[in-house]
Amino acid sequence: MRTAEITRVTLPNGLRVVVEDEHSAPVAGVAVHYGVGFRAETEGASGLAHLFEHLMFQGEAGSEQDHFQRVESVGGFCNASTRQDYTDFYNVVPAEAVDQVIALEAGRMRAPKISERAIRTQASVVREEILGKIRKPYGGFPWPRLSPVLFRDFANAHDGYGDYAALRDVGPGDCADFFDRHYSPANAVVTVGGDVRPEAVLEVVERTFGEIPPRPAPKPVARWEPEPIGRSEAGYHDPLAPLPALAIGHRVPDPAADPGAHFALSALAGVLTGGVRPRLRERLRRETGQQVTLSARVGLFDFLDARDPDMWILTAIHPKELPADRVLAAVDAELASLGALGPADEELRHRRTQWVRSHHRSMDHLAYRIRMIGRFELLFGTPGLVARLPDLCEGVTAADVAAAARGLRPDSRALLTIVAGETR
Repeated sequence: MRTAEITRVTLPNGLRVVVEDEHSAPVAGVAVHYGVGFRAETEGASGLAHLFEHLMFQGEAGSEQDHFQRVESVGGFCNASTRQDYTDFYNVVPAEAVDQVIALEAGRMRAPKISERAIRTQASVVREEILGKIRKPYGGFPWPRLSPVLFRDFANAHDGYGDYAALRDVGPGDCADFFDRHYSPANAVVTVGGDVRPEAVLEVVERTFGEIPPRPAPKPVARWEPEPIGRSEAGYHDPLAPLPALAIGHRVPDPAADPGAHFALSALAGVLTGGVRPRLRERLRRETGQQVTLSARVGLFDFLDARDPDMWILTAIHPKELPADRVLAAVDAELASLGALGPADEELRHRRTQWVRSHHRSMDHLAYRIRMIGRFELLFGTPGLVARLPDLCEGVTAADVAAAARGLRPDSRALLTIVAGETR
């Protein structure tokens, strides 16, 4: 794991700044995380967080070029994403251009370019994204279709991509209000990493971001809701899917309180569906003679990517002649076995090695690294958690995995099924 130092400061206007200097390549990254995601949306405004992510790429008010053009003009690239609890914007550029990109991010935090024309254009882009996700085999599987099966509260259950019908009614006033409430310095984290000098970076950040007037951050809102009692089920017909499928969703513990528990759940996912001889696939092949495509993970989008509540997900695409209930029976049998005995030492060791190797590879990508550092500061107040992840993974025991398996009870989960084919 990298041993780069992390510097943290908070500006008088409330902006948190994290700098990681790591000089293996002459590049620098700048990420800005805002503490607003699609769980902040209200009914009738589904998709506003996603739409505003797009609008921010119009750049600073008064600029003739958009943000993409200005970053690409210095030899860099940029992108963004909207998640449950945050929206992040990130840029990677040659190290000598880092001051310019910091200024660009400060400019659009100060005064983004918002117009009726831009709203209509970006709403259409969001609509095409929504249609592109749905109009393909297994579109919307497992997200966003699984969320309303597991959750009841609108914030947790609705489609964060957005409702195009609702977005058609969004105007400049709505966007200005959203910006004022959620895009304040006190609700943001700026992360700068790579081939940089912390003192120089902090001087630029204080000069550019520091002049933005303070505005209060939104008060934290708890999204917790009771776990489902009994099996909550839903299904739909996908005429484009060649085979039926199912997805299982379970609530997981709050990562802010116990990130180690998520490693046990991740190890459980890997033992069940990953590696050369995953338990669940081998059980189904042995008992039914059928091949099933399986995957499992912790987190709706990414690992340690949201505050409570989040979910553990398992998906299975199975032959038509193999009923979904038979797949579920195999899942329950393996969870019961692992809950009673835990994984074998070799299984757990293999899974830990896989995760740590994958983590180190991802840390070699500057954009991934600064985004993880920034979101850990925003969500948990611990950017240094990035360096602790391999140790947390190595510390997972067979007893931890067994406890995680026992927690995924059949009487407290969501089940989403797909009927495949052109006709019902």
